[in-house]
Amino acid sequence: MRKKSFALAIICLLCIFTAGVFFSGCSIKVDVPDRVSENFVDLAEGAKMERKRAVEGDSFTLQFDGKKKFNTVSLTEIGSAVTSFELYINGKMVYASDRIGKFRYCALSDTYEADELTVKAVKCEDGATWAIEKPKVYFVEKTANDDFAVMSYIYTAKALQLEEEDKKIIGCTTQFNIFSSLYLLADGTVYFKPHTLADGRTVEGEDAFRQAIANLREFNPKAEIVATILGSEDIVGDGLDQEKRHNTAMTKNKDNFIKNILKVIDDHDLDGIAFDYEYPHNLITNNNYGNFLKKLKLAMPEGKELNCAFSLWNLTVFGTFPRSKLKYVDHIELMAYDGFDEYGDHSSFYTMCAEVLAKLEDKGIDMSKVNLGLPFYSRPIDSAAYWGNYNDYCHLLGEYGNSLMQTINVDGQEYEQLCYYNSRQLIYDKTSYALDAGIGGVMIWHYGCDTKDESLSLYGAISQAIADRSR
Repeated sequence: MRKKSFALAIICLLCIFTAGVFFSGCSIKVDVPDRVSENFVDLAEGAKMERKRAVEGDSFTLQFDGKKKFNTVSLTEIGSAVTSFELYINGKMVYASDRIGKFRYCALSDTYEADELTVKAVKCEDGATWAIEKPKVYFVEKTANDDFAVMSYIYTAKALQLEEEDKKIIGCTTQFNIFSSLYLLADGTVYFKPHTLADGRTVEGEDAFRQAIANLREFNPKAEIVATILGSEDIVGDGLDQEKRHNTAMTKNKDNFIKNILKVIDDHDLDGIAFDYEYPHNLITNNNYGNFLKKLKLAMPEGKELNCAFSLWNLTVFGTFPRSKLKYVDHIELMAYDGFDEYGDHSSFYTMCAEVLAKLEDKGIDMSKVNLGLPFYSRPIDSAAYWGNYNDYCHLLGEYGNSLMQTINVDGQEYEQLCYYNSRQLIYDKTSYALDAGIGGVMIWHYGCDTKDESLSLYGAISQAIADRSR
C-alpha cells in the first residue's frame, strides 16, 4: 500500500513539474529546422553580407554572386530586438511583418530575379541594436498537391446564412466542420441544438443541421462535411462538468454513444465526425478518450473520417493523450493559437507554426495527419478573455499588420490593449510553410471571422499560397 502511494506521489509530482514547465513559458527545447532546406537549394550559399550590429532604421544587404530567381526568404535574428521589418528587392519593398526572432519564414507572393536582397529594421525595442545571420533564399515550387487539406470550422448559424459572395471565398475548402449543432449527453445521446436566426425565428436542431449541410453542399459541392460533437454545455441539467460528461458517455455508455453517432453519420450522409474535447486532464481520462476513439473508429463505415482537435500540450506533456491511439484519428486539427509567447502574441509564426510543428515531429507524430490551425481572430497581449474578429479590423491592419491597439471589454470593464491578429501576409506565410514542410494541411478557426474583401481575405491568402505553390 505504501509502495503504491509512493508511486502515485511520484507520478503526481512529475505531472505537476511537466505542466509547470510548459505553462511557465519554459518550452521544451526542440531545434526548429528550416525544413525547406532539405528539398530546395539555398541560393544565398555564395552570397556576401556585412556582419555588424545596427540600429533602428538600418539595413543589411545580401549580395548574390550573380542574379538569382527566388520567392522565399528565411531569417534568423541574433537576439530579438526587431519589432518591425521590411524586405526590399530591386529597390522595392516586397514584404513587411513584425518580428524576426529565432526563425522567420517570408513567403513572397511573386517570384523575383535580383542580385541583392535588403533587410531593413523599421522598428526595434527602445535603444536596442540588432543583427541577423546570413539569410537563406529559395526558389520554392510545386509543393502543393491534391492531398493538402484546407479544413474550416463553420458555425451552424453562419452556414444557415451563406450568401452568393461567399462562394468565391470558400472555393478552396476541402472539408467543412459544422460546429455548434451536435452535443453529447452523459447517457450517450447525441442532441441537436435548436438555432435562432437573425430574423428571430427558431429552427429545430436537426432541421437547422440538415439545412446547414444542404447550404454547404450547394456552395461547395466538392468539399467533405464532418460535424463536431461537443460536450461543453449542460444541455439537460445533468450538473456534470465537461470532463465528467465525456467520461460517462465514453465509458459507461459508450455503446449507446457509438450507436447514436453512427446514426447521425448515416442519416445525414456525413463524411465523418469530430471531437473538440477540451480537455482530459489526467492519465485515466486521456486513456478513456483514446480507448473510445479506437472503438468508435473501428465501428465506423469504411471511408468515414474521425477527426480531433488537439493543442500542443495534449500531445507532448506527460500524462496526456496516448499517442498509440492517434492511428485511429484521421486528422489532427492542431489548435496553433491561444499559445501566448514571451511578447503576448497568441499565434506568432515561430511559436505557433515552426516550433509547434517541430515539437510534434520530434515526438514521432505522423505529420501528414496534422492540419495547422490558423486563427481568424485576435487575442489581447495580456491574454484576457477577449476574442476579436478579423473582419472588424482588417482594413486598419492592412496586408501586413498583425497588431492593433483596441478598446476591449472584459467582464464589463473597458480598457485599451494591444491585440494580436494574423494578417493576410502571416496566413500566407504559415500556409506556404505548411506546404513546403510537407504538413497535411491547414485548419481555419473559424470561417465567420473572415472578410469578404478579396484583397484582405485570409481565405484568399490560403488560396493564393496553394496556387503559387502549385506552379
